[in-house]
Amino acid sequence: MLASEQEPDIIIAGGGMVGAALGLALSDSLLQIRLAEARPLHLIEQPDPLERASLIAEGSARFLQTLGTDIGRIGTPVKRMRVWDDDHFGGIQLDAEEAGAAQLGFIVENRRLEQTLHQALATRSNATLAYGARLRSAQPRGDEIGVDDGDRHWRTRLLAIAEGRESGLRQALGIPTLRSNYEQQGIIATVWTERPHGNTAFQRFLPTGPIAMLPFSPAPDGSPRCSLVWSARDSRARALMALEDETFLRELQLAFGPVLGRLYRIGPRAAFPLSALHARSYIDERSVLLGDSAHGVHPLAGLGVNLGLRDAECLADLVREAARRGEDWGRRELLRRYEVTRRPDNLATLAATDSFHRLFSNRIRPLAWLRNAGMLATQLTPPLKRVLIRQAMGLGGRNHLPEKA
Repeated sequence: MLASEQEPDIIIAGGGMVGAALGLALSDSLLQIRLAEARPLHLIEQPDPLERASLIAEGSARFLQTLGTDIGRIGTPVKRMRVWDDDHFGGIQLDAEEAGAAQLGFIVENRRLEQTLHQALATRSNATLAYGARLRSAQPRGDEIGVDDGDRHWRTRLLAIAEGRESGLRQALGIPTLRSNYEQQGIIATVWTERPHGNTAFQRFLPTGPIAMLPFSPAPDGSPRCSLVWSARDSRARALMALEDETFLRELQLAFGPVLGRLYRIGPRAAFPLSALHARSYIDERSVLLGDSAHGVHPLAGLGVNLGLRDAECLADLVREAARRGEDWGRRELLRRYEVTRRPDNLATLAATDSFHRLFSNRIRPLAWLRNAGMLATQLTPPLKRVLIRQAMGLGGRNHLPEKA
């Protein structure tokens, strides 16, 4: 059931995984929520031909479970990760069992998760889902902010922006970003494998970039499949994308190795540029950034969407508590608490993934030896491995709200 067309208490720009999760997290309050998604409904309802997928870490899965979304029902468990460096001796395996857990997380199709969240939102009487609604200018005035979707001007207490990296509203508000171009592209596709993945996420680091083969749902006939993310330098990526499927698979087999047996079939491919991004500020008057609108990291560790979901969890907690107390949930002091809480986790993850990328891209022999020796030492040190496992599960950067100013 849809809410009436009254002025909403909060408008969420962007109905992807992060924006929809925020809307669902707020829907158990008395607030009127309007979620504006630029894509039309028929596109959201269709399967994604690319089967784009994300690693939903265990910590994020627990958050989504509190919203009534069972990730285990729509995703493939990741029970272990295996990482190794080209043809050197170093390598590490992180196993959920070593931390007493059933899994590190789940590989979930982005579109399926979006559909699941939207279906849940559509049942909430205080939530309105507006499709084909692209919000334009944002104009704060006193205790409200006004936005325009092309058909109507809306006023609300708080505008939450989860539009993605190229957010038009972030640009309209004049919030600058820091960017780092990796001069790489990420090639994504679904790959059929001779051997089953065994719920293991594989990642091999090459001089030109890492290859990740992530455990994915089987084909309709039961054949094992993996979700591929191949990060390669721009020139190499363009050459790979120009190949016929059979030739591409041969190149992938040579680059990845025999771990999963013969790679014999591939779905549609796409490539996208890789970069890091961070907004100088997450907040403005009556507006707040979350997810990729606020920060973006290299995909080598699969952490991006999990940072966004932690943003959504933090912001929802603050807004719900303010509403319960009868306070203004769009005031700058509250938004500042959100920024102070989320910025350290996001910056630390951005720095870690950036350093990891640069470390493994460096082929200087002494550094390569030290890098591989470090991985071997970590593999042989159980306490350190358990710390890394908790990080992989998304349990090391949970939100700890500061005291109210």
